[in-house]
Amino acid sequence: MREARLSALGEERSPAEVRRVVHDVVRRIGARLPAMLEPGVTPNFHAAMIQEPARRGAVSPIYLLHSRDYDAWAVAVPQPRFAPAAGDALPSGWMHLHQARFLDHDGVFAALAELHGIEAWSSYDLEQPVPAGIALRASGDMAYWEPRRLGDVLFNWWD
Repeated sequence: MREARLSALGEERSPAEVRRVVHDVVRRIGARLPAMLEPGVTPNFHAAMIQEPARRGAVSPIYLLHSRDYDAWAVAVPQPRFAPAAGDALPSGWMHLHQARFLDHDGVFAALAELHGIEAWSSYDLEQPVPAGIALRASGDMAYWEPRRLGDVLFNWWD
């Protein structure tokens, strides 16, 4: 499994750079970008809602995530219980991405690698238990939040 490395404070990827990467990926896969969330106190990640051309039936968005703390990239969808119905407005604060379901998307992964040399995290790695000794911004976060998956650490809502 890959090692999750904490970005040094002040050396995080800039929001403008993240937006540039996202826009490049969206163009490459022929999708639309209806909305984007930037990190604040919570969450610690950017989330870009991506709508691909419909192949059959309704379009369900996927989300390209970028962790400000770990410079990690992943693709996710909401857990079914949190997913907004087709045509519904997004839940306030994008909480539908809390404990998201990670997935592998060949087109997004290829675009990240080919255009920017970025290796996205696989759903397999993100679903693994949190490795002992993982670097955190605050030492008490593991005990307080009790994350069960590595993905819950890399892409979190901790304050």
